[in-house]
Amino acid sequence: MAAPAGAVAAPGARRGDAQAGPGRRSRASLPGLRAAHRVHRVHRVHRVHWVHWVHWVHRSLRTLRSLLPLLAGLALAACGESDGPRPADGAAAGDTPALPVAPGSAVGAGGTAMPSLAGRNLVIISLDTLRADDVTPYGAPAALSPTLQHFAEQAVVFEHARSQAPQTAPSHMSLFTSMYPSVHGVQNVQHGTDPETGRDGPLIEALPSSIPTLAEVLSAAGYRCIGLTDGGNLNAAHGFPRGFEVYTTELAGVERQVEEGRRWIEELAAGSQPFFLFWHTYEIHAPYVAPREYVDRWAPAGYHGLFEGRLDQLEGLDFRQRFAAMKSVFWQDKEKFGWPESAYLHGLYRAGVQYTDGVLGQLLAAFEQHGVYDDSLVVVLSDHGEEFFEHGNWQHDQVFEECLRVPLMLRLPGGARGGSRLKNPVALMDVMPTVLELLEVDTAALALPGPLHLQGKSFASSVTAGREPALRPIYSEYRADRKGGPLYDWQIAIFNDGWKFIVDEIRGELVDGVRVNKSVLHDLRKDPDEQEDLSAERADIAGRFQGLRSEYKRNLELFAGLERLDAGGEIDAAMLEQLRGLGYLGTTEGPAAPEPPALPGGASGDG
Repeated sequence: MAAPAGAVAAPGARRGDAQAGPGRRSRASLPGLRAAHRVHRVHRVHRVHWVHWVHWVHRSLRTLRSLLPLLAGLALAACGESDGPRPADGAAAGDTPALPVAPGSAVGAGGTAMPSLAGRNLVIISLDTLRADDVTPYGAPAALSPTLQHFAEQAVVFEHARSQAPQTAPSHMSLFTSMYPSVHGVQNVQHGTDPETGRDGPLIEALPSSIPTLAEVLSAAGYRCIGLTDGGNLNAAHGFPRGFEVYTTELAGVERQVEEGRRWIEELAAGSQPFFLFWHTYEIHAPYVAPREYVDRWAPAGYHGLFEGRLDQLEGLDFRQRFAAMKSVFWQDKEKFGWPESAYLHGLYRAGVQYTDGVLGQLLAAFEQHGVYDDSLVVVLSDHGEEFFEHGNWQHDQVFEECLRVPLMLRLPGGARGGSRLKNPVALMDVMPTVLELLEVDTAALALPGPLHLQGKSFASSVTAGREPALRPIYSEYRADRKGGPLYDWQIAIFNDGWKFIVDEIRGELVDGVRVNKSVLHDLRKDPDEQEDLSAERADIAGRFQGLRSEYKRNLELFAGLERLDAGGEIDAAMLEQLRGLGYLGTTEGPAAPEPPALPGGASGDG
């Protein structure tokens, strides 16, 4: 299949190969520290052949399974039977044979062994800007997203998933690298003065070439990797195409994205290789201009306010033109918007959610139509949510719940463990280590652009066995320009055992010439809307969170040193010793998160 318009082919990339583009280099420097990361080409070739063999076996089993009723019927007819096939002992009529269970396979709820997922396909569907509480499986009205509700009934649902950033580029890069935004360095395109050149214009932070992406890992493991996106901040300059055979960035909208996705599903299903398909749409993102029938269904009737008439200006424009009119028309004078606009805009947003949900059903149907749905691990998620004036702002520029809590649902092949719900918090950066573990990818045997240092934690055992993920602090960041300040300032949110602590370095105040950061503490179990600041009343808890924040920032500094080391740079002996002591060197996993403070309440969830 030819690459569509807007596609970016990775430089030097071949089907099933790791990317061989700019930034790839020998890792022969510092041999004593890098010995654990050296891989011979022959190991990778053997791994690729094995993955292809496993994938062929799965496809053959699927074909055999589809023929079983026919074969059984013929056999019974030959014996003079006419009542149809009989179930095996202990099996209900209509049951299909289970896939063979590999030795060492995970055991699911009720003691049922989970089949090996090695060589299965991976699909990640990213519904940009979708907040969790506007999805039916998370408590929204049943009519809002019936497709996602049906999917949730076949999937494991994580009730408290948090994005690592409330913006598209840093959040998705954390998803693809299992690193915090401050470590991978990628931010949304900024407009300002480059501190190195002094020039004004767009500022783009690219992913360092030594940090492997999920697509690079899977490509090296023998997967075909296809990325279909609506572009924007998922652009090539940030490094998102790395590892993908084809990566599209055309701002097309959900209908064209689904159409493109269906074409690729047909081709991928016909091939012999396992595949990784990343599919993304901005349809839910502002400007919220769904077809009029959806607007009439969800927008409050009788609205007369500042926004009146703007939809009429945007209707009739194509998806790209509507985005171009975002500031000049849709958000014009938004600083004057208030609660009337909040209710109306939220209704427009929900119209887009329902419209997108309906079209998404066609994409999921294509997996079934071409026989790969039950051979695939399918993940549905969002990169961040959306604010409607709950905390005095619009869109997604803060670290409150409406911007960070996102849907995360994972469907195992065959819908195993479907309908399970897990309450303990997880992070989007946990997805990469989870899917690599579920797919049994041996990362140590792959030729990658650099060693893997995954800061996320796998929740694979939670998916396969139904155990709640371990409680641990979950961190999120928002980084933005502040006039007169450094290039980026932070808001940091820390979730732990029902509490949430926010440190706002952007809105800090100058006291006697010293910037004092604003901080707030919320008990999400009693105050899920984050309206009551308990930082003064519970100064003891706030103090423990300040300790977590300090430890977090220290770990970020260590990771920055590690990346300098991986890039062939030098670091001082003290930092080198710290990296060794924390286990950063010679391992594929990041350090343990800071120990959570002992907090009252002992809740197992955080919302």
